[in-house]
Amino acid sequence: MMHLSPPEPVLGKPGIKHSPQETDQSFNDKYVVLYDFSGIGAKASLGITHLPSDTCVEYEAATKEFNSLLDNLEAAGLHTEVRPGYDQTILVFVQASKQLLGNTVYKSRVKDWLYSITQAHPGGDKDTVVPGWYEAEDILAVYHLVLWPKEMGGAGITPQVGQWKNVKSIFPLHNEKVNQSLLRHLSRRFILTVEDFDHIRDLLGSKVSSREPNKFEQIAFYFAFIQTYLMFLTFPAITGVITWLFLPKYSLAYAILTSVWCTVFLEYWKLREVDLSIRWNVRGVSKTEVNRPEFKYERLIVDETGRTMHYFTKSKQIARQLLQIPFIIVAAAALGAIICCVFAVEVLISEAFEGPYLFYLEYLPTILLAVAIPYISSSLEGVAKLLTEYENHRTADQHEMSLTQKIFMLSIITNYLPILLTAFVYVPFGDVVVPPLKRVLQRVIPGLEPRFSTRAFRPDSDRLRNEVIALTVTGQLTSFFEENILPLLKHQFQGWYREYRRTHSKDAMLLSMVTDDPEEAKFLKTCRNQATLLQYNVQEDIAELVLQFGYLALFSPVWPLISLGFLINNWIELRSDFGKICIECKRPAPTRAERIGPWVLSLDILTWLGSISTAAIVHLFHFDEADSGRWVTLPITIFVSEHILLGLRAFTRCIFERLGSVQIRKERNERYARRFSYLEQIEANKRAGVNLSPAERERRKSVLVASTDSFWTKQIDDGMSAAAGLRLIGLAREWEEKNGYGPEKKKV
Repeated sequence: MMHLSPPEPVLGKPGIKHSPQETDQSFNDKYVVLYDFSGIGAKASLGITHLPSDTCVEYEAATKEFNSLLDNLEAAGLHTEVRPGYDQTILVFVQASKQLLGNTVYKSRVKDWLYSITQAHPGGDKDTVVPGWYEAEDILAVYHLVLWPKEMGGAGITPQVGQWKNVKSIFPLHNEKVNQSLLRHLSRRFILTVEDFDHIRDLLGSKVSSREPNKFEQIAFYFAFIQTYLMFLTFPAITGVITWLFLPKYSLAYAILTSVWCTVFLEYWKLREVDLSIRWNVRGVSKTEVNRPEFKYERLIVDETGRTMHYFTKSKQIARQLLQIPFIIVAAAALGAIICCVFAVEVLISEAFEGPYLFYLEYLPTILLAVAIPYISSSLEGVAKLLTEYENHRTADQHEMSLTQKIFMLSIITNYLPILLTAFVYVPFGDVVVPPLKRVLQRVIPGLEPRFSTRAFRPDSDRLRNEVIALTVTGQLTSFFEENILPLLKHQFQGWYREYRRTHSKDAMLLSMVTDDPEEAKFLKTCRNQATLLQYNVQEDIAELVLQFGYLALFSPVWPLISLGFLINNWIELRSDFGKICIECKRPAPTRAERIGPWVLSLDILTWLGSISTAAIVHLFHFDEADSGRWVTLPITIFVSEHILLGLRAFTRCIFERLGSVQIRKERNERYARRFSYLEQIEANKRAGVNLSPAERERRKSVLVASTDSFWTKQIDDGMSAAAGLRLIGLAREWEEKNGYGPEKKKV
């Protein structure tokens, strides 16, 4: 058995070594690079487990690539330590020295000042070393040193991109002590404050990496958003309970209140985003974005200032982006066809079938649809990601915007189409649509004819409400299971399977050949477990909240208690999500953002669609009696509702902009104080120059005498300008006295 032990310490008392558990471990200056060499060479290409003749070739390739990895890290000034990981993986521990880390943090602050993200220069020079204001700032500096290209001072290690396809991930280590402390603190708080969001930002940053390299999302902003959304939900929850108990179905008053609530919440959050971005010094941070490693440019252009620009033809990019139009159409048609077929079968079973097991068969299509839709959506989202990658966006924000638009459209179709079909097809036109479907099914399957009911079809008016209840409640329960329970089960199973492979597999497993230093064993076990965790994808959580908001905006009058269910779910979600990040996921890279990304546009669209959908539902279903004349006046109702919303949005935005926020006023006051200080300094210097020395006065006289402009040389001596002015005043006085215009006559 080979034994790996750490080198003797350079500093401190000789012979005394401390394990990571015994020392006060720091997490702000470290990163881990996970390198997997199991897929190199002929094994990967041929899928063969044992290939002795090519073994040397494979391991030579792995050796060359691994040496290149270490060379790049060390060239960036980083110290590396290597330890074995699970299976055929290697953990490369990366540490930045105090001087390198502090200087990188300082340069980042100078860059923020140059791009007007912060208003004050941090002082110092190119060799200045400063400590990070919080842990995430230091970790972000190490992240840049590992990920950024060499020309920007980094090592250029981009996981699974280019030459680093075998670098599976890079991640900082969890500060478990701080995690547990903050988790206990958040679990005891009924309402989170902005100071709690500051703690989350200090630990995790305002923005984090997603599962895929260099695609970014927001964490601190996400927690601030869900808290704001949670607080606002109390209003529709209370009014929803009152509506459910005392008001009629499809209440017009509740629909109006909900539309007003959606508008006020959205405009308030836009202001809140600006407030938090100023508080966290990230307003305008998108201006500092670098190119995505996946961006493929056609040529380099150097402009007149010497700046190198990566150029990709605009026409090609636009042509590629236009491909999303047929993709959305095909995806919408496919999803719509599947949902329509399932919907038709469900209606036929529930309304026309009278055979055995009716209760179970009635819900079978919905259950099958609920099981199939996530897999279908996942496949379509995979195509959307490939298409977005093909579009070749230069920055991560542009890439994220394009991908979010596609996923948002797919989510709308998947989640809202069944309810829209029920509301605007089944209930009003069921007696027209269902009988033909029944006859078609009887001809296709003659044996089922005796099972069908012979009574006339009457649409169930409560079906719309039941559809909303089924989709929202089951969606929340399924989401909670998939987010919080299933990952734990998968992680436990993977750990068991890994241990089984280590003891039974014939492949080369590093941990079966190498033993850990006993002083490092606990620490390395924790690091290996973190390396197997998934990367947290906050986009999924934000998308879930946006879909929630859509249910409220579009269908709240159908089931007023929907907001109460969301309120309870989100109170739990707010705390469980932080636990999920700390326990079930790798620690994310604390990259920065100034908002929750393109999802605000999605909320705007849903608010607008809600004004149409809510008005149509209340207009058609507020009265139980069927009236064909309502369809005639429906366009007028939709038109009025939409324009009332637009006016309300403009009014609300104007009010909030006039009120401003604490951070906006604070920034304005600081800017004024800074400008006033500079002006005061200038004026003080100016006042100090009024009392000139005799030597300076003589120097100025000599300059004027030597000049070619004689106009400025006639009163060059001291007091001559004053004497000339007094003489003119005296002449005017003499003239008035001579002509009898004294002071007494002037008063008359």
